[in-house]
Amino acid sequence: MSYQLEPGEIPSEGVRRIAREQLQKSLEEISKLQTAKTAKSVHSARKHIKKIRALLRLICDQMGEEIFAEENRRLRDIGQSLSGARDAAVQLQVLRKLRERASQPKAAFRLTTALLRREIAAASHDLGAEQQAARTTLQAISDRIEGWPLDGLTAENLSCALHRFYRRGRRALRLAEKDPTAENFHRWRKRVKDVWYQALLLQPLQLIVLDELAAGAKTLGRHLGELHDLAFFRARLETTETLPEPERALLLGLICARESELQEIVLDLGARFFAEKPKDFAKRLLRYAKKWPAPPLPNNA
Repeated sequence: MSYQLEPGEIPSEGVRRIAREQLQKSLEEISKLQTAKTAKSVHSARKHIKKIRALLRLICDQMGEEIFAEENRRLRDIGQSLSGARDAAVQLQVLRKLRERASQPKAAFRLTTALLRREIAAASHDLGAEQQAARTTLQAISDRIEGWPLDGLTAENLSCALHRFYRRGRRALRLAEKDPTAENFHRWRKRVKDVWYQALLLQPLQLIVLDELAAGAKTLGRHLGELHDLAFFRARLETTETLPEPERALLLGLICARESELQEIVLDLGARFFAEKPKDFAKRLLRYAKKWPAPPLPNNA
């Protein structure tokens, strides 16, 4: 089943179902670690974990701060423990895109490419402990899902939570506009991804409107993700002394130029995406939520 409530589904049951499904998908990807597809599996596992964390933020008030904080911390720690195996792969992907945009030959940035490939190979063969710890933690979380205190959870509760993260995303945009640092763009990106995943989850409340909201957040998040990857790679290069200066300087110049271009793009997209005032956004969501549960879709739909 998909990452969304089903028509007519009781919210507490739907949330538990979605959490179980995402945890199971994470476990399946983690079982593939230390294979030829390690980087891809790490990316997929971390994506499912991020979806669960977005769901937890949606139900934080109902879970209670203590339970939420513990489950969220465990999931965060798993994602961070796997990040090393993905970081070098992401940087290599960024390098390739920069090379293509600059119309550089494939042999360009040879030493940086070799360095990143060595790091990818090393990380891919050193995940045994992380793999076992992740399996144990994810299974334990799955076993606790039935005990999450979600009785009485309503569509209105979920809509109010989405409104809260929309408001936070709008505030993060204002901060990035005022002070366009890599840290502020990264904070904004996290809030946009929350809105994206939460809009997907609540899509059946109003298919057309929330589908457009999710699509807009996905597009904005993708550009913010590229900006984050560039900033991460730039910070790495700025502290790396093992690369020839001409190669390092050229890469840094290409990164800075692309960062400047992307900042203009995301600020323009963000201003349009967050144009609606949070109070008006909340009123619309509550109108949709009051009509829940929606009738089941016809069998031939």
